[in-house]
Amino acid sequence: MGIIIKQSIKGSIWSYLGVAIGFVTTTYLYTEYLTTELVGLFGLLAAYAALTGQFFLLGFQGVTSRLFPYFRNPGTGHNGFLFLGSLVFILGFALFLATYYSFKPLLIESNLEKSTLFANYVHLLIPLTFFSMAFVFLDAYNRMLYDAVTGTFLQEFIQRLLLFIIVVLYAVGLISLNTLIWLYTAAVCAKGLLLLLFLWRKGEIHIQSRPQRITPELKKEIRSVAFYSILASLGGIFVFNIDKIAVNQLLDLSNTGVYTIAFYFGTLVVIPSRPLLKISGTLIADAWQRNDLAQIKDIYYKSCINQLIIGGFLFLGIWANIDNILTILGDDYIQSKWVIFFIGLGYLFDMLTGANAQVIAYSKYYRVALVFIVILILLVITLLYLLIPVWGITGAGIAVAAALFANNLMRFIFLYQKYKLQPFNIHFLFVAAFFTGLYFLTSLIPQQALVLDLVLRGGIITLITGAFIFLVPVSPDLRNLAQKLLKMVIG
Repeated sequence: MGIIIKQSIKGSIWSYLGVAIGFVTTTYLYTEYLTTELVGLFGLLAAYAALTGQFFLLGFQGVTSRLFPYFRNPGTGHNGFLFLGSLVFILGFALFLATYYSFKPLLIESNLEKSTLFANYVHLLIPLTFFSMAFVFLDAYNRMLYDAVTGTFLQEFIQRLLLFIIVVLYAVGLISLNTLIWLYTAAVCAKGLLLLLFLWRKGEIHIQSRPQRITPELKKEIRSVAFYSILASLGGIFVFNIDKIAVNQLLDLSNTGVYTIAFYFGTLVVIPSRPLLKISGTLIADAWQRNDLAQIKDIYYKSCINQLIIGGFLFLGIWANIDNILTILGDDYIQSKWVIFFIGLGYLFDMLTGANAQVIAYSKYYRVALVFIVILILLVITLLYLLIPVWGITGAGIAVAAALFANNLMRFIFLYQKYKLQPFNIHFLFVAAFFTGLYFLTSLIPQQALVLDLVLRGGIITLITGAFIFLVPVSPDLRNLAQKLLKMVIG
């Protein structure tokens, strides 16, 4: 677990530095200087690019995560793995271009009335998809080189820093609206280019072909994994983005903007899990190759308990301050309250169930993940189109939370039936009871002036949670981390 904790700490540091920048950008600059329609445009472009970027890699990110250990050999440039990946990338992007130009007229026509701004800038999906594909593939490759931090640094910190800078330039009147939108596109694309340059300087870009390494059996396995990974890789990214597309189609671009901001706050809960699950997935893949079920069980359990504590702390911090958050956002975003709650709750449950997706994805039963993903996609689409007309953007939040709950419940049941992997024990009840009690304690605090109230509630939650981690032996990993941080603070 040492490498997981070490890289999770580094990844989380960059993530939360990015969160700090993103918080200012989202809660102040976006709401003060951008219209809800413009925020909706940014959210919608990102959603489409994320979906197409995953799909048109043709499952090769899954091939990378699952089968790269069979190619791994620094002395031979990993036996031509990147050459094979480059061929798939070129084919996938060509298929995207064909699809884009086929559906472009329909996409524009369907958005002309309610989402005119999106219709005017739909062509930006071409560079956004290209660099999204590049980043997803190269990040998967870099993780298999035991580096889960660089991708997090680029996506969570550098991208948000660039967005902060360009919105400030727009706010002070140095750039026009059109320039802002193009610079937004450049900022989102930058992470793919920067990761390529990083790997190049690291000496890990090897494009020579070594077809002799790809045996007929391995070719068959690559095709099989790629086929199932196309849909499997869409699961999380689909839920993460299809809601914005549905809100835009059923409501309008302005509501999409409000939902995008609310979704941002709800997903603050899940940010620490990203670096942890990235490196956990790499170690789980290696453990499955050795058939080391004991290590897999250990990683699975620790990912659940550690993420529950971290996620519970963050969810409580957000919900205890929800009135303060809405005050900061302003009247245009008042309807985002329950979206924040349900999205946060859904991702808290996702964190509670830990690395279940990675355990299944790298096992011999990886194909079953496809069944779960299909169910997830059908469920979330059905719920979105049933609930949004009834409850607006709150319905979208409920749909996402329900889909996450159902998907993780299926994964849990499957792992228990096949491998008797059941990570939950009395410690989880202690953690749940602790955060529930702490919420009721903070609810007794009278409302103060905005800044004072934020500091007071946040400080109480932080201090009491820190004491809980120190005094109650529910997570040795977090306790050791807290001790190290305390030593750094007190010298």
